Amino acid sequence: MKVDVVTLGSFQKKLEFSVPALRVKEELDKAYRDLGLKARIAGFRKGKVPRKVLEAKFGPRVKQDVANTLIQEGYSAAVTDHQLEPVGRPQLQNTGEFQGEGEFNFTITVEVKPEVELQSYTGLEVVYPSVEITDADLDRLVKATLESRAKLSEVSDRAVAKGDLVIAELVVTSGDEEVAREVGTMIRTDGDPYYPGVETLLVGASLNEEKTGTVSFSDKARNAAVKGRELSVTAKVLGIQSLQVPELTDAVAAELGYDGGVDGMRTAIRLKTHTDREPMARNQARANLLQALIAANPFQVPDGMIDSHLQMLVEELRLQQAFRKGDPRKLNFSPEQIADLRVRAEFAAKGGIILDQVSRKETLEVTDADIEAKYQEIADQREQSVEAIRGYFVKDGAVDELRARLLEEKTLDWLLERAKIVGAEAPAAAAEEAPVETPAPAKAKGKAKAAAPAEAAPVEAAAEEAPAAEAKPKRKRAKKGDAEASEE
Repeated sequence: MKVDVVTLGSFQKKLEFSVPALRVKEELDKAYRDLGLKARIAGFRKGKVPRKVLEAKFGPRVKQDVANTLIQEGYSAAVTDHQLEPVGRPQLQNTGEFQGEGEFNFTITVEVKPEVELQSYTGLEVVYPSVEITDADLDRLVKATLESRAKLSEVSDRAVAKGDLVIAELVVTSGDEEVAREVGTMIRTDGDPYYPGVETLLVGASLNEEKTGTVSFSDKARNAAVKGRELSVTAKVLGIQSLQVPELTDAVAAELGYDGGVDGMRTAIRLKTHTDREPMARNQARANLLQALIAANPFQVPDGMIDSHLQMLVEELRLQQAFRKGDPRKLNFSPEQIADLRVRAEFAAKGGIILDQVSRKETLEVTDADIEAKYQEIADQREQSVEAIRGYFVKDGAVDELRARLLEEKTLDWLLERAKIVGAEAPAAAAEEAPVETPAPAKAKGKAKAAAPAEAAPVEAAAEEAPAAEAKPKRKRAKKGDAEASEE
């Protein structure tokens, strides 16, 4: 079978096939021989049906099967012989009607992994966010730690004060329309997430007192009915609770499990927070590196490749939903969300191509020792044996995927070592919005088990940190699609 490969662009190939008449005849004869051994036709013994009878009864179906066989065999051989890396579904064109006589010609177009000639990939300027813990950060974290030991106490001898928790009855209206009603809900007077702004009405009110006024609700309200609106509110104080936070002393620090009193507690919290923030800073630096690489080496990726990454990203989000014990079938995306995910998928696709090119050009590779070291790392995280972790990967056929992820990681580290690192403070907005977690005390025992035997691929983790545009669908090599199923 002859095949001519024509390059239509950086990522599209046209494969022109010509099957000799002799090869067509051989395949057709074989098909009829096989059919003759199986066919049951009245008046003929099994295996003794004349070919002309078979042609009359099954001719069109046999010809179609033979054509499909020749197409699939030709396509698979062309992909292997010409070292093509399809990333989209092949499209069958110009086949005409298969007659079973003479040459059989057909054409297939397919999107392949782009051939990118990198112009620049070392010495790029990359921002690596600072992981410095300021005194203000530390004070906030220490406060959060103390609040973990806070106690609520009922208040009856004074009015509501800033910082109290109030059990309130709320009626929210807009003219004659009732927007929301709560027969008894807990309101935080230091900034309620669902009714932010209503605390202006409650602070100063006494137990069982009812107050009415206009409230301008924040546009960050989690209750969509009141979000960003100015509404009339009637609120009655049903209960007042005061949060009693213990004073920071050496004794309290010891109770929380920290050695060295107050100073030891602050030192331990600073160290742990720095350790926790380092991976986030590294992922952000990787995202910044990938952005710099893509900007320095502009190229286009085929839609099929983006679609594949988008599908994997959506599947990953559904898996996360299931892991959180939610129903993945109820996870729907708006057109705007899909558009954003698609941009993220394109970023991930480009990042993966660039890292692959760099690793090949610089002959970077992952050794068996690297694989074993990763098994050990995961085993330590999950408090399981190395043998068990190795077994997970072998059983699931995921060793090659792990090797690819480690190669991405090694390539990213290689590039970061050769980049021009520029320090930068972590974005203040991100720090303010991030939930404050109580740091584990120095004496805390036990380790959190990993939810899965492997972490996300580095390019995906980095892509997730890219601003509003880039994501980390789980990488997977596109399959060599079935040519016969997608005719234009």
